[in-house]
Amino acid sequence: MPTTTESTSTRKLKEQVKSQASDISTLRSRISELVDEIHLLKNNITRFKSDVANDIKMIVENMGK
Repeated sequence: MPTTTESTSTRKLKEQVKSQASDISTLRSRISELVDEIHLLKNNITRFKSDVANDIKMIVENMGK
């Protein structure tokens, strides 16, 4: 009888480990996507700041003429 209980417990633990491995894989994938999105956002913000600075510079230069 203990063998059956151990087998059932072992089976349940193996299923839980597989489920957790799948969840971890999904989370790692999502984290990777978020890291990529953050990188793109940083680049866009940097480009936006540069564009705004150039626009302001052009406005100020044209106002002086």
